[in-house]
Amino acid sequence: MKKLALFFVLVTSITIAFGQKNVRQTASNYLKDGKLDKAMEAINQCILDPSTATDAKAWFIRGNVYLEISNTKDEKFKALDPNPLIKSLESYRKAIEFDTKKDYYEDIIAKLNWQRNNYYNTAVENYNNKLYKDAMINFGRGAEVLELAKISDTISLLNAATCASLADEKAASKEYYIKLLKANYKSPTVYVTLSDIYRQDKDSSNALKYVQLGMQAYPNDLRLFLAETNIYLTFNNTPKALNNLKVALAKDSTNYSVAFALGTIYDNISNDSSITQAKRSEAFENAILAYTKSIRLNPEYFEGNYNLGALYVNKAATINDEATRLPLEETVKFDKLKKEADLYLEKALPFLEKATELQPNDINTLFTLKQIYARTNKPDKVKAVQEKINAAQKK
Repeated sequence: MKKLALFFVLVTSITIAFGQKNVRQTASNYLKDGKLDKAMEAINQCILDPSTATDAKAWFIRGNVYLEISNTKDEKFKALDPNPLIKSLESYRKAIEFDTKKDYYEDIIAKLNWQRNNYYNTAVENYNNKLYKDAMINFGRGAEVLELAKISDTISLLNAATCASLADEKAASKEYYIKLLKANYKSPTVYVTLSDIYRQDKDSSNALKYVQLGMQAYPNDLRLFLAETNIYLTFNNTPKALNNLKVALAKDSTNYSVAFALGTIYDNISNDSSITQAKRSEAFENAILAYTKSIRLNPEYFEGNYNLGALYVNKAATINDEATRLPLEETVKFDKLKKEADLYLEKALPFLEKATELQPNDINTLFTLKQIYARTNKPDKVKAVQEKINAAQKK
């Protein structure tokens, strides 16, 4: 009798398992016939049963059912579930997990690719309409779909990161760029951009971490070197920034923007009252050399022309301040200082005139020119500049 009872139990369990496989086939048939409500009911019964809860085919069919529900235009079927696509993707993930022989892998990949392309096309439409946050979300979802199959969609990730930056979603932007690095995406730009996001967030540790990881992978990339320099500048590490720019200029002696950046550091040092006058004077001369080099490399460079002109103007202002503090009886020294200040103003003129030629409506340049013309007794030029100022202010 005991053997008979055991035989009865075994037969029962096989019957139950076989019965659930019949339910699975029924769900598949309903799906083919477009009866999504009945297909959903049947397949959910199947995956809830212990005998088929780990059945890859059942989960694959469930993924197909919910995918059809997510894409149907029939309102009756749309109302079946509030999040059918999420359930579809979860089902495919389960199917991949249980499909040890990969019987359904290619079919699942085809379904996932199809859904990824839906997200991608929607994201492109969002982007074209300047809905950058929506574009970010849909590019990101597209990448997540393929992640279920352990496939890295670096194109979608890169687009999602770019759209996140455009939408000012810094946390999301970081996440997508980090995913790109984990996916072994080859580009120094990713390191530069990720580092710069952390720099803007005042996170010096992570900013340096990612730029230096980039420099290890791309030791000769100047952009990474300059990104590191920007970090040092942001966090007031002037000596390291200065050293980096010297090295960068040695690597690329034709880079006018590096020469300009070097000039700005020397410019700042020349105005640092906490150091000796000798060091400030040395920095002033170095700033002239660096700005001059940037202009020589690119004569049409507004910033180089403007900054060199401004450097001379500020020097003249410093000398004027010194002159006004002299005792009244020191007229000889006063006149000498005034002449020296005027000499620096004359040196500034050609660069500021070039700057206003390059950017005719830049108010700061026009006002500075007006003051120099007035100081150097050029009334006709004062009048001409004032007319330009009036015209610029009306725009």
